[in-house]
Amino acid sequence: MTVTTAGVGRSHGLSPHRLIGALLAVSVALNLCFVAGAVWSRLNIPAPPTASERFRKLEAVLNLTDEQRPIYHAYVAATMSRAARQRREIDPLLDAAWSEIAKPQPDDAYAMQRFDEAAIRWRGFQHDAIDATLTLLTRLTPEQRGRFVADELERRAAARHRRLEESR
Repeated sequence: MTVTTAGVGRSHGLSPHRLIGALLAVSVALNLCFVAGAVWSRLNIPAPPTASERFRKLEAVLNLTDEQRPIYHAYVAATMSRAARQRREIDPLLDAAWSEIAKPQPDDAYAMQRFDEAAIRWRGFQHDAIDATLTLLTRLTPEQRGRFVADELERRAAARHRRLEESR
């Protein structure tokens, strides 16, 4: 009786060389998926919400009363208006300073004056914003104030994270 007729024959499983090759192919495929996922997550960073989107979300989170809603809407309108006015007033000063610096023989004193004036105006806008926010917060309940502050802290943390990612 031969080995073949006795039912004992060669195993039909993978040879050691084929098994190593298959494991290597699976490893390469998994690594490629990991690298592709990392690249995709870096390239598909969601844009931060616009100010109006953020204020709409915040309004929902605060669960404002009918009396608070018009006060909040006035605060948002004033904030948006202040931001537009800030850009209109400060951007030309910064542009003038950088234009001066770009000249072959820049007037450093003139450029510094524009930067200083921009900084002073920016600080004034920040004071106005803080005053308006503190006034709004007096009209909110302690729970709403906590939500408002938590939203602001979250927004600031997200902005820091975006700046960190951009600097890499």
